[in-house]
Amino acid sequence: MPVARRPRFRCGLSSRGSSLGRPATAGRPTGAGAWPTRFAALVAAGVLLLGAAGCGSDSDDEGADAAGGSSTPTQSEPLIPLPEIDTSSGLTIAGEQVADKALYDAATKEGEVTVYSSATQDSEDLSNARFTKETGIKATTVRLPGAKLTERVLSEAGAGQLNAQVIRVADPVVGRQFAQERIFVAYETPFHDEMVAAKGIVHMGGRYVYPFYAGLVMAYNSEVVSGDGVPAKWSDLADKRWAGKIGMVAPAAGGSPRAMARFHISKFGVEYLEQLGELKPRIFDTTSVLMEALTRGEISVGTSSASAAYAVQSSGAPIRLAVPEDGVNGTPFAMGLTPQGEKSAAAKVFMNWTMSKAGQAFTAAQGYVPGRTGLPAQATGDYQLPAADSPDFVIHTLADEKHAKSDTKVWNNAMGYLG
Repeated sequence: MPVARRPRFRCGLSSRGSSLGRPATAGRPTGAGAWPTRFAALVAAGVLLLGAAGCGSDSDDEGADAAGGSSTPTQSEPLIPLPEIDTSSGLTIAGEQVADKALYDAATKEGEVTVYSSATQDSEDLSNARFTKETGIKATTVRLPGAKLTERVLSEAGAGQLNAQVIRVADPVVGRQFAQERIFVAYETPFHDEMVAAKGIVHMGGRYVYPFYAGLVMAYNSEVVSGDGVPAKWSDLADKRWAGKIGMVAPAAGGSPRAMARFHISKFGVEYLEQLGELKPRIFDTTSVLMEALTRGEISVGTSSASAAYAVQSSGAPIRLAVPEDGVNGTPFAMGLTPQGEKSAAAKVFMNWTMSKAGQAFTAAQGYVPGRTGLPAQATGDYQLPAADSPDFVIHTLADEKHAKSDTKVWNNAMGYLG
């Protein structure tokens, strides 16, 4: 269950530089100026609680997703209600066995699992609290941006001192690397056969899975944009009314913006990027800093992962999501059990829970797209993202990575960005 905490809201309050390549706009759109004052008043009153993932992160690994408000989750109001839990014979959640009695008894005796992750810290905090609430097992996360996480994992593994029992990273290339170097070991959750049959979830003989995806969408400032002005399609971003008011993250910043560049080029062509470039968008090095500018009204619309934008909205900012009618791009997380985790019953329960109906529903409630398909749809607040097997959801694949260098060059040239 989400834990209430004091706001750590960097979005919109930071005074540090917020973009690369272009100066901040001189003017502030009508209606945006009052936001920081109002937010400060809320903080002073002690009524604003951070209840979802991503705002405070400087990572775009996950990004690292129709208009509508959402109340902020608190201790008395979790993202979604707790499911039915039965521990009379192992662990059964929402009518689905997550662990048999032997595994669950061993896991509760251990009592704790250590996870390395490139997801945002707030997202991990929420997931860990929910995992503990549903299983009685504590989860501790070491959170680092993707490149630093990879470096640490390889260094610890090379020295024979890898402490992680479970690792999840928002880069399919790194996931494959970990599997090839035996940092990920083969493991079958209770849902293994179902996921294998669905295709695209289980990889390299079960050495790692895709537990969820960062769905890449549009976000806008609701104090500046409303009604018919809300973009409905990616093509709407190319409208001249957005000149100087669009925020985008450079592909070199991470996996999600790199995936978005590939998506835009493959689906709409280089001409689309050139149209956007003519509008002189502001280019950022992270999604979190883009969100700061969007919250302040320095830009009106931007590209983002659904989870990051929903987190900022849930924190009280005037941010709303626009789920594009012409497709949502998805960047996969890769998750695997390490040799250390192979010895841990608690780590195995963590893997099982993440891929269970309950774990996948909680993932969706935070703004991710669950990797496991065929489950009941779970909304993110007032928004509904397409399922991973929907034709409206375009997954960034390992094959797409061969275009990374050329896509970055094409994108930079279209935007007039020196990088």
